[in-house]
Amino acid sequence: MAEKDKNDIRKRLEELRKDNNRKNNRQDDGNKSPFSGFLFFIFVVLLFTFTAIFHQDIQTYFQAKKEISYTEFVNRTQAGEFAEINEKDDKLIAQSHENGKDTLYFTKKITDRVGNEPIIINAIERKKVKLNSLQPSGGSFFLLLLGQFLPMIIMIALMVYLAKKMVGGSQGGGPGNIFGFGKSRVNKIDKKPDVKFDDVAGVDGAKEELREVVDFLKNPEKYTKAGARVPKGVLLLGRPGTGKTLLAKAVAGESGASFFSISGSEFVEMFVGVGASRVRDLFEKAKESSPSIIFIDEIDAIGRRRSVGKNSGSNDEREQTLNQLLVEMDGFETDTKVIVLAATNREDVLDPALLRAGRFDRRVTVDAPDLQGRIAILKVHSRNKKLAKDVRLEDIAKITPGFVGADLANLLNEAAILAARRASDTIKMADLDEAVDKIGMGLGQKGKIIKPEEKKLLAYHEAGHAIMTELTPGADSVHKVTIIPRGEAGGFMMPLPEEKLVTTSKQMLAEIKVLFGGRAAEEIGLEDISTGAYSDIKRATKVARAYVESVGMSKKLGPINFENSDDEYSFAPNKSDETVREIDLEIRKILTEEYLNTLNTLQDNWSKLEEVVALLLKKETITGDEVRRIIKGETSEQILKESENSDKDEKTQSFETEEVKKIKKFKKI
Repeated sequence: MAEKDKNDIRKRLEELRKDNNRKNNRQDDGNKSPFSGFLFFIFVVLLFTFTAIFHQDIQTYFQAKKEISYTEFVNRTQAGEFAEINEKDDKLIAQSHENGKDTLYFTKKITDRVGNEPIIINAIERKKVKLNSLQPSGGSFFLLLLGQFLPMIIMIALMVYLAKKMVGGSQGGGPGNIFGFGKSRVNKIDKKPDVKFDDVAGVDGAKEELREVVDFLKNPEKYTKAGARVPKGVLLLGRPGTGKTLLAKAVAGESGASFFSISGSEFVEMFVGVGASRVRDLFEKAKESSPSIIFIDEIDAIGRRRSVGKNSGSNDEREQTLNQLLVEMDGFETDTKVIVLAATNREDVLDPALLRAGRFDRRVTVDAPDLQGRIAILKVHSRNKKLAKDVRLEDIAKITPGFVGADLANLLNEAAILAARRASDTIKMADLDEAVDKIGMGLGQKGKIIKPEEKKLLAYHEAGHAIMTELTPGADSVHKVTIIPRGEAGGFMMPLPEEKLVTTSKQMLAEIKVLFGGRAAEEIGLEDISTGAYSDIKRATKVARAYVESVGMSKKLGPINFENSDDEYSFAPNKSDETVREIDLEIRKILTEEYLNTLNTLQDNWSKLEEVVALLLKKETITGDEVRRIIKGETSEQILKESENSDKDEKTQSFETEEVKKIKKFKKI
């Protein structure tokens, strides 16, 4: 048998032995008798004490008792019916034999002591009755003891409880465990997550990098023969929602090594030194279970750049925690079988010492997925959902550029909710389209009452955007135009953007023209303007400023970057007042020229814009294909007629389908 197979069998047997030990320990704990050990001893002591105290009361408990008046008690004494009288607490008790059985007669004393009652004392002396003074009852004695010792008992019990809370729970340093304050709160994941690499889509490059790490742990000989060593750390970078934590779960699911998961914020405490202690404890646990993987989510919570100069020492606790992490990852006692896997979306704030080779040898960037990646993600998240025949995930992927995995999962969930709202378990294309609009622009307000003049203004505004999008070279094509209010927008024009690695100057100027299309259409068609173009103008100004100040595309100012310094401690401006004025003048010139170009384009194609406006006022929502048909020469009336005919055909087909279903159901019956 090969040495590799022997090692695998030995490792598997060790894991089975550990599982059996854990099960046996749990079984022993579950079968442990509650009356064993110390608790049983306490129970016996209490039982013995109770019996000793209440012995006399227990003896007389089952005798017949009768309470009589004091006068009757004196008369019976004088008549010689009692041979013996007992004084106990505030009562006089005597026993008499009547009708073949003993009966206890008792009455309440009229004074504190029986000796102070001359009538009954005289009767006792005449009849030679024996008088006994007994100890107080067990209940009173017990209450006396309880009153004296109960506060002490409560204090001792409270101290024992607090001691157990402080010493117990050695698995972590929670708030109730003062002696484990410096212990790491990490948990070893015995049950591996169900996530595999096949469940992660759209990040193929990152998967390949992590697959190598997993394969290195499973087959180290394959790499050591070539002189390679396992990476000490892998840093996952990317914007929120791209799937960094999901990739870590996939590593845990695929890897045969021990997996420890913790968040960076769990190291941070207000007491100096606690975070460093938790880092040491974390790596000690990982070394005991090596080979192992430590996953630190949001590592920027402890890995921020250390302060220098005047600001040094501003956060000693976080910096000590970071120093300890640096030592554990690449110090004198570093364990090569412990791999650190970390995730963050703030690479810019991380300390350079943490990022250097030897600590985080690999930086895996998890970018937003491209078109094919989005299609793959949609297919993964739609596995457990019923999709109608008209659903085209490719079209949904085309209109969702910039969406990450979390966004696409949320999109499908919203579509499923919309389908359930229709009392259906099948998601239609209309549900997905509505979900895209809802996530991007907000909830639709179809029932909102809009004045006719406002509706006309919205139609001209959105038609201006649509016409400029289709007629401007370098602009994206139209996907949909609507004048139904959604979120804070009265209407919107949704473009169909293409995947781009870079943006050219013509494309930036084309974007400015498209943004000005709404304001220009209002000015020409209504001879007035509204505040509806506020966000368009703001965005156009931002694009023009980037055109001049950031990417250096202005012919007058040249290829110079005029942005302010990224240094957070630098407050001095990096350009003179004269340069600032020239930048502002150039931005104003670009915006003015592009607005005039937009006005000219719309005036030259005004008849087409009027057709789009008419179609919007009738249908409220039109497609990009309908806009392009109008630009090619078709009228709004032709498109409306064709749309009405297609709706009739669809209703007829739907009716025939329902009838066929009813006939089949009838035949089954």
